[in-house]
Amino acid sequence: MGVEKDIIDRYCKYIEEEFGCKTSDEILGKKYIIGEKFGMGNFSRMKIEDGVELSIFHMYKADTHFDNSIYEDDILEISYCYSGTGEIMTFPHKKKYAFKEGQICIYKGLNDVDYFKFKYDNCKTVSVHMNFNTIKNVINPIWEDKIIIDWQNNINEIFKGDILVIENASCEIKKIAEEIDSMVVNNMLDYMKLKLKVMELLATFFGEKCNKKSLKDSTKKETEIIIASKEIISKSLQNTPSVKELASSLDISIYKLQEEFKNITGDTVYEYIKKLRIEKGKQLLKNTDMTILEVANEIGYENPSKFASVFKQYNDITPLKYRKLNISK
Repeated sequence: MGVEKDIIDRYCKYIEEEFGCKTSDEILGKKYIIGEKFGMGNFSRMKIEDGVELSIFHMYKADTHFDNSIYEDDILEISYCYSGTGEIMTFPHKKKYAFKEGQICIYKGLNDVDYFKFKYDNCKTVSVHMNFNTIKNVINPIWEDKIIIDWQNNINEIFKGDILVIENASCEIKKIAEEIDSMVVNNMLDYMKLKLKVMELLATFFGEKCNKKSLKDSTKKETEIIIASKEIISKSLQNTPSVKELASSLDISIYKLQEEFKNITGDTVYEYIKKLRIEKGKQLLKNTDMTILEVANEIGYENPSKFASVFKQYNDITPLKYRKLNISK
């Protein structure tokens, strides 16, 4: 029985035949040298384990292409560009992607692209390919549905409807990629070190993505809490709840409420209440004939002297003088 070939096998075979590559065997795979009439470049393909492969590309001047129309493998490719530039054109969409030194490029299979064209200029990259069809075979069937759904949701969050994302790499990704580039495999210990480093690259990449999503979701939740707290305060200026009561009603700790309120509004809860009261007081002074005492009571000050003191602190003028200068005609 023949061994089933995945898209990476077929891609390498295609490149070898289409571009007149010379090949040489290496410990973990093969090295491919592009035929001179197609440019100058080479790449090494290394199998790390079933479903995970590593490729190092040195494309000095090369234009290549690939017929993608017949492949349906669930592949994820993560590439880091050490130097130079590259361009990817997709057909029939005629969409162009460009990447350069210091950037990371993430590609997913199972797409509607029929054909790719690649153009390289002194470009050196490292690419890790994951074949999820292979990897999921090791998952306990009891958990398979949940794992696959989580994986698909994470991938959808990364790509948001596209097939390829290019972004600046983090310092940690750059560091790991440079370490991979410097490694030479001559024995089993070298292979184990390389395997660990490749897995570290994958774990770091997905860890960063999950942390960003978690931070985004967390920020959204906390923003919603602060909006809710501002609404509560606005509706109860005469008798505003204490920070403890406010935190309890929103099911958040006092410390977290104070911290996030300051981060999002720039004010403490107490400062925000004072400012809101004064702004409401200014509106009442301008647009109503309520007495100073009535205005003070309406916004939560039983003592008009206290109201006048706080009002002057924020406006450099007493409530009475403010009314005389701003009263509606």
